Amino acid sequence: MGTLRTSLGTELPSLEGAILLIEDNKGTGLGQVDRELTQLMKSGLLDGLRGVALGQFTGFGDVPEESDDGWTVLDVLQDRLGQFGVPVLGGLPIGHGARPWTVPLGTSATIDTNAGTLTVEPGVK
Repeated sequence: MGTLRTSLGTELPSLEGAILLIEDNKGTGLGQVDRELTQLMKSGLLDGLRGVALGQFTGFGDVPEESDDGWTVLDVLQDRLGQFGVPVLGGLPIGHGARPWTVPLGTSATIDTNAGTLTVEPGVK
């Protein structure tokens, strides 16, 4: 997520109609996650998303451990991203964990929050 935030102001492609995959490994705390997400939201970069997939957030006490006020990092992200009115699927084994799955950039995907799945097309056919 921090990498996406630091790219603001550059010639990023439009995320209109995209499923955005977010993961991070900083462990700087829920307040920092909230601030970074707020900056991304206010920039307009996240407008028009079709869905959001949440990977692993290592170093944040790891889900399902909770912060002092009872919120996990996934709670914060799902609460904030839910404002877009798009599907938000959390807890995916993608990112910096012990056995992470990888997802090719720009590939086609389908998100199904009822089934709890993110189906990703192969990066190479």
